[in-house]
Amino acid sequence: MVSKRFGRALTRLVIGLSAVEKPWRRVDTRLRVVEGLLAEQRVETRHGPLIFVTTHPQALQYPREFATREPETLAWIDAFATPCRFWDIGANIGVFSIYAGLRPGVEVHAFEPAAASYAALCRNIEANRLSDRVQAYCVAMSDRAELGRLNLSGTNAGSVFNAFESTNDCFGNEIAVVFRQGMVGFSIDGFRRLFGLAAPNYLKIDVDSIEERILAGACETLRDQDLRSVLIELEAEDTSRNDRLTGALEAAGFGFTLRSTTNQGGVVNGVFERTAACVATEPSGETVPP
Repeated sequence: MVSKRFGRALTRLVIGLSAVEKPWRRVDTRLRVVEGLLAEQRVETRHGPLIFVTTHPQALQYPREFATREPETLAWIDAFATPCRFWDIGANIGVFSIYAGLRPGVEVHAFEPAAASYAALCRNIEANRLSDRVQAYCVAMSDRAELGRLNLSGTNAGSVFNAFESTNDCFGNEIAVVFRQGMVGFSIDGFRRLFGLAAPNYLKIDVDSIEERILAGACETLRDQDLRSVLIELEAEDTSRNDRLTGALEAAGFGFTLRSTTNQGGVVNGVFERTAACVATEPSGETVPP
């Protein structure tokens, strides 16, 4: 591709021009060039402009395809009844967390365990001056509290198909792991109890892998009547995994109201809305994970 060849040529030019400097000055010059060339993209939205600071080509797809990648997720956020609390589990570089943060009255908790994506998420929050509305946490959500490893298919910002304490993606395929990053995991219920947090009103779960375990660790939260709606990633094909995810949400009092028509690499989004009160009792012999 022309852009790749041009990028390589510019890189060689910077390396050549800085080669005459002393070693530490040479490194300093090259880092300053990298910092100066970091691209900012401005995306116009119905709630005002968003700024994204892109540090890797893979992360560029999110602002570039902002309006077309997941229009149903944008519409879901647009429909939030405010004031409200929104939890974004699997926030990546923060597209939806930051978009939601543009709306007055939306308090956002964004969870992203992958180090490079978390750094980009924080930088984007800073670039949009939304630190009073959007709080980001570098933790993994699962079915219990544990120290473990996040198995990464890529170490760059914007990477996908990463899994905490698992090597399988959402299709059951083995992840081509390039790095195992140490990570602390929590269940949603345990995280809330530990830090005294109210239940979110809106919950998005998009982690490309362990959605089932995350729901298993959210029994109390799913039954909390303050939780109004859940958006979760499903497989585009009808699968037993989809049935289990849908069944868990229906058992907690949610009805399946929308399936996205946009197929992103074999996955779609499902939206579930609170339809009934759920009796706050545990099934026989089952306990809520900590």
